[in-house]
Amino acid sequence: MARAYFNETQRFRQWWMYLVYALVFASWVYTLIIMYPETQQEGGERASWVLIGNSVAIFAALFLLIRVFKLKTKIRNEGIYYRFVPLHFKDKLINPDDINTFEVRKYKPIMEYGGWGVKSRGKKYGKAVNISGNMGLQLYLKNGSKLLIGTQKPSAIQKAMEAMMA
Repeated sequence: MARAYFNETQRFRQWWMYLVYALVFASWVYTLIIMYPETQQEGGERASWVLIGNSVAIFAALFLLIRVFKLKTKIRNEGIYYRFVPLHFKDKLINPDDINTFEVRKYKPIMEYGGWGVKSRGKKYGKAVNISGNMGLQLYLKNGSKLLIGTQKPSAIQKAMEAMMA
């Protein structure tokens, strides 16, 4: 029977992301409003409505996509499961036997990995799967690769890793 040590689901909730999104959307709408009278004078009323409709649809789709993204992390006695929804269709499993060492550490998301999401930065930093913040579970695997899984619960994930590896 699988013993559960840790569960975490994270979503993009950074206020600044929504601010940037709103500013880009507002500037796009403003541009469309300015363009609309010009296209009407040229007899392009239908084209302008198609442009407006497509623009709104694209921004709505991007907003929904941001809302759908989430990182699920589970630590069980059989290993670490992680999944970056909707990019991963099923959980990825890291077996405890594949882990050389681990540490919970503070990291610099932009400097080390180029931001948040599913990132790969070569041998120096390895791969990162993160949503927000600057704390993560750094895994050093026996095959020489590195994986950082972001977390908002550093002390809980530390205890869960110690229990799983014992």
